Amino acid sequence: MVRSSTDVVDARVSLREEMAGGDLGDDRLNARRDRLIDVLERSPSTGFPDVCASDGDVEALYRFLRNRRVSLATVLEPHLQATGARCQALGTVLVIHDTTEMSFTGEQVRKGLTALGARRQGFWVHAALAVSADGLRAPLGVLSLAPFSRQPPSGPKRPWRERYQDPAKESRRWAAGVAAVRARVGAADRAIHVMDREGDNYERFAALTAQGDRFVVRLHYDRRLVPEGTADIPRRLSDGRPTEGLVEREVTVAPRRTSDRPHLLAYPLRDGRVATVRFAARRVTLQRPRDHRASLLPAAITAHVVYCWEASPPPGEVPVEWSLVTTEPIDTVAQVLQIVEWYRTRWLIEEFFKCLKTGCAYEKRQLESLNTLLVALALLAPIAWQLLLLRHLARALSDTPARVALTGRQLQVLRATPAGAPLPSQPTTRDALRAVARLGGHLRQNGEPGWLVLGRGMQKLLRLEAGWATAEQARGCDQS
Repeated sequence: MVRSSTDVVDARVSLREEMAGGDLGDDRLNARRDRLIDVLERSPSTGFPDVCASDGDVEALYRFLRNRRVSLATVLEPHLQATGARCQALGTVLVIHDTTEMSFTGEQVRKGLTALGARRQGFWVHAALAVSADGLRAPLGVLSLAPFSRQPPSGPKRPWRERYQDPAKESRRWAAGVAAVRARVGAADRAIHVMDREGDNYERFAALTAQGDRFVVRLHYDRRLVPEGTADIPRRLSDGRPTEGLVEREVTVAPRRTSDRPHLLAYPLRDGRVATVRFAARRVTLQRPRDHRASLLPAAITAHVVYCWEASPPPGEVPVEWSLVTTEPIDTVAQVLQIVEWYRTRWLIEEFFKCLKTGCAYEKRQLESLNTLLVALALLAPIAWQLLLLRHLARALSDTPARVALTGRQLQVLRATPAGAPLPSQPTTRDALRAVARLGGHLRQNGEPGWLVLGRGMQKLLRLEAGWATAEQARGCDQS
């Protein structure tokens, strides 16, 4: 039976219970993992030594990170399984794919990392984040985390066919991510894969289509179309863009500012504004690229393209213009707008990366090797998802009972905390999380709380709850 995302979120267990579902092969390792999840959830941005209660705990933590039986895969597995179960309960979900760079500073060379510049080393992570497709955009968890680094080439350059068919080719991370999602979610048509411009790849479209996968991908290339017999038929996607839109909408265009690394800014600077854009769609047959390496691929692929463009941009501003290629139907205006909304959900994975890098201070971890950094990543990624989920609870599920977001004891602690906002007798999720946000320093005049202030408040509440539990245990001992 298909359930709503509200029910699925409501039915989730605590993060500690979720992560404890995995077995690391040793009871001591399992206990150490559970303890680490507890303390990191209360203080995810605090350095590892500072979250430990004693020097012995610090030593045990580093032994855990260096243990050969502990890896990103073994630690993260229970969260991946739980996310897959949440997806299966919903029936259809969005899966957002993207790659982010993890950058670490310092003079010491860290084993397994790639040199990124003066005093900077790092690696990359390709992630797949599951989100509900019901319009609520509930973050359901991570379905895949695939790290990779880059090493300088050695030896003579290999023939193109050998490089093209290399299973370790870096661009294959997209296909590997889709395969991992399919294994977790089940039937291929349950997941709608959402990708940005880097996902625009004919080989990828061919593989997705052959497997029966659904997708929405922003196009980067002005692709060739199969000729249809007359000189008037457009030969490229841009040639055939409709002049009249099916519908107009106002959208908020985010500003692009000068980057601290200008060479990474691939698109023009712009001011933020509200733009009036038009949408149209049509069926197309994409032609195989002329590159000789593409000869191994099908000659053509049939798909749908949704066009978006700004007819009258402000003077001096580059107009908003982009296209999406998709397997989804485009027969009605509602279907076209649905595809656009699904693509706009892509920004959630950027927020997930911010939760990981800022909320969990991942790039500040002073660990000596790629292996230990990956174990830390497995511990912190589910916590970053929890931070993202907090904001969803505060905004999308504001009228549900407070128990959807907090436990009974957490509500009890919140009522007894002077810094929190007063709670009514039957609090909603909005009431409870506004009180949590106030613990994190949120001011009502600043509007709805974001994940950062909610995260700070939740961390303080968890620390207060731990103290409350210790006091309850002491009282129980005194009465015995």
